[in-house]
Amino acid sequence: MTAEITVREPDLDDGSRLHQFVRALHPLAQNSVYCNLLQCTHFSETSAVAERDGELVGFVSGYLHPKKAETYFLWQMGVSEAGRGLKLPVTMLQHILARPICRGVATLEATVTASNRASQGVFHSLARAEEAECQVVEGYLNAERFGADNDYPEDLYQVGPLRTPKTGT
Repeated sequence: MTAEITVREPDLDDGSRLHQFVRALHPLAQNSVYCNLLQCTHFSETSAVAERDGELVGFVSGYLHPKKAETYFLWQMGVSEAGRGLKLPVTMLQHILARPICRGVATLEATVTASNRASQGVFHSLARAEEAECQVVEGYLNAERFGADNDYPEDLYQVGPLRTPKTGT
């Protein structure tokens, strides 16, 4: 029998766990431990972790766009081998979007490289689940913007209008 997966808001105790989790998911971009601690504290209401038997199997981090009041920007997501095939990214995203802090969110945005088929699939799956459109702005961030750290441009994915019910009053 397979243990149930729990999706929840991260907390301070998840910061270093998240850092180790991301390191194991090469080629996912690594942040500093400090950044992961901030994702789990300052951005906890707009992030999620998925666990099975206490083991981290997925995460999503994001924030409310400071210049676009109705936009949630997905910063990073990852799912371990143990969590694959369970539609965890869409589940975690809808978990976040149902929170009171996301009450006014109508659009999800994220940047993705053209080679990242897994993330592209997540955004198309989210669009289907939300009965929304998925638009792509190619070359949104060209490779030169990243300097020597990145050879690939990032396309902007926009999913909306989102329909996930908002909780709270």
